[in-house]
Amino acid sequence: MSDRIEEAPTGERARRAANLFDLRRLIGGLFLIYGVILLILGIGASDADIDKAAGWNLNLWTGVAMLVVAAIFLVWAFTRPLADELGEDEPPEGDRTVRGAHAPTGPDAAALGGSETTRRRARRNRD
Repeated sequence: MSDRIEEAPTGERARRAANLFDLRRLIGGLFLIYGVILLILGIGASDADIDKAAGWNLNLWTGVAMLVVAAIFLVWAFTRPLADELGEDEPPEGDRTVRGAHAPTGPDAAALGGSETTRRRARRNRD
């Protein structure tokens, strides 16, 4: 057994974690499980069960619909992974600007700003 544990780079680990907890995969998986259960119940439905639903095999059709929804969610999640979508929105390395937000003013700017001049101005404004 090797004493050395190989770890993926931090960026790769973050990408895998983002994809692992992607809600589209979780929702698609749940729809898949429930769809298969309803499909099996619909295939094995008795005439009495079908008569209760006015002649419709509701378990069968609901199971098929859930499987279609599961396929849509899973295809969406696997063709456009969350890590790729998050990567499109991330600013370049070292860029700390927040896009779409107004710059803070007054004493709040001093708390967020890193310059000594800004802090002195904020102290002067408070006094």
